[in-house]
Amino acid sequence: MAFNSADWAIDYDAKTVTNDDSGTGTNLPAAFGDNTYVGPILEFFQWLAGEFAATAQMDDAYGIESQTPTVFKWLNGWTFGHADDFKYLEGGDIEDPAGSGTATADSFWSNAYSIGDQTEGTQIYLIQDDAEVTPWWITGNVDILVLVKDTGVWIESNNAAGAAIEGGIWLFAREFGDFYDHNFADISNGRTPVGINTSKDGNNDSGELYLSVTSAAGFVAGTFVVGGTSGAVGKIEKIVTNDIYLNAVRGGPFVISETLTEYSDREAQTATGQSTTNDGATAFTDVVAGYTLVLPVFADISRDLNNGDGLQPYKADVDGNGATMKQHYEWLKWIVRYASASTVNSDEGQEYRSALEGTYADVQVAPFGTLAGTTFYGARGIWLSDYTTADFVLIDADGDQQAPPDYQKVIASHTNLSTTNVFVAEITGDGGTIIKDQYTHNQPASDATHLEVNEAIDINKTPQTGIVRVGDTQYVYTSFTGSIFTVTTDPTGEADDADVYVPLLDVLADAASESSDNIIYSGTPFWCRTVTRKYGYKPYTQDAQFAANGLPFTPILADDPQAT
Repeated sequence: MAFNSADWAIDYDAKTVTNDDSGTGTNLPAAFGDNTYVGPILEFFQWLAGEFAATAQMDDAYGIESQTPTVFKWLNGWTFGHADDFKYLEGGDIEDPAGSGTATADSFWSNAYSIGDQTEGTQIYLIQDDAEVTPWWITGNVDILVLVKDTGVWIESNNAAGAAIEGGIWLFAREFGDFYDHNFADISNGRTPVGINTSKDGNNDSGELYLSVTSAAGFVAGTFVVGGTSGAVGKIEKIVTNDIYLNAVRGGPFVISETLTEYSDREAQTATGQSTTNDGATAFTDVVAGYTLVLPVFADISRDLNNGDGLQPYKADVDGNGATMKQHYEWLKWIVRYASASTVNSDEGQEYRSALEGTYADVQVAPFGTLAGTTFYGARGIWLSDYTTADFVLIDADGDQQAPPDYQKVIASHTNLSTTNVFVAEITGDGGTIIKDQYTHNQPASDATHLEVNEAIDINKTPQTGIVRVGDTQYVYTSFTGSIFTVTTDPTGEADDADVYVPLLDVLADAASESSDNIIYSGTPFWCRTVTRKYGYKPYTQDAQFAANGLPFTPILADDPQAT
């Protein structure tokens, strides 16, 4: 901008320079939509220097000096006339020195500017002293002055190591749908660059929500939809027929039947020429915004992944409520996105960096962990519970990697399997005999709901739930630990030292496919006998190995003409 008296007022009596828009904010970039009314502080100085050099001002104290093209100082009791005046400047620092006698004496406005590449419409936001500074700037790289010393008091922020730094700030960029970024900077010594880089996250593509519109023809991903009535703005993630999926939605919410206009920028300065009408009955449908995972609970906890490492420490438990790993990943990003309303670890979600800030390394692109293919790689200290599939790798609070066991199953499949008895048990070897004495019954230690054996239960040959046999008698067990099965019927009538074993699958089929519960594969295959029996069919018996892919099999159910 060109600095002049049309936008700035010089008061030679009060010794202040004031922007005419200060306190109103109409011309600030966030309201105006661009940087028309923001200019380099060097040009601000040059305009003032010209004004002070005028003949009429020869008897007035000179108000400002330039120490370098980016470093300036108020002189002789001059200062800003309004607390917002610095927001219209960029590209350098300015100081009101101690002892100046002004209301802002011993204050310093330092210059922070971001460098790097971000996706279109990325709002870079500033955290200072553990609070967001309301942005007056627009999306994209920033070049702003920040008040870091206020009348003799430095404003502090904790750095990545947890140390309070005078003049420290954080810059974040967290647009849902992108890889995130953040960095700390000490700007107490003046103009400082801060690297911020983001890019599209292909695993974060489900959308916060979608709008059902009359026609989505012509709309394209990567542009912005603005509600004509609501003012809501969202970035188009994808279009499925006439459903427009949006990420990074702010403002609003969208309302029914409003006109939706497409823009190439978040500030809605450049329309693409596309518009449509929102649904007349449903304003929007939540996608990730509607996921039902539970907010992480932060506490010092101990958890056992059943991988042989026993109980290990963690800092937070994420209850997935039956979600997939992709749903975990997207929802955990959603609660820490820019403008998140979630409280995470007793702080605003948009500020969350790790489960133990100052100690754990930040995962900048996704603070709770990343997703590669279908596998979730958790950040340090994060425990997952209640998920569909254990496709993840965790890092415990000590920094040690914890991978879940290799869960495999026995699966029997046949179109006529229903009403067939299916039995699979370990044998001594190919062509050998069924091992019916895996364990012996500890009758005195058993009770109405527990069947105890004298030996340690082999976790690598025992489904998590299933059938345990004492001789030929079946007992349903719902869990086991050590040498104890938790059972649903009283086993105390069985003889002490009776033979006990656990078939891998022992069921009367009621569907075309039956499977065991998870069995932890040890890495060493072992032989099993697969047996199916059903009246009207010839008996089926086949030996096979339980191995890296479990034991899937399709029995031969051949008609027995004599059993009709």
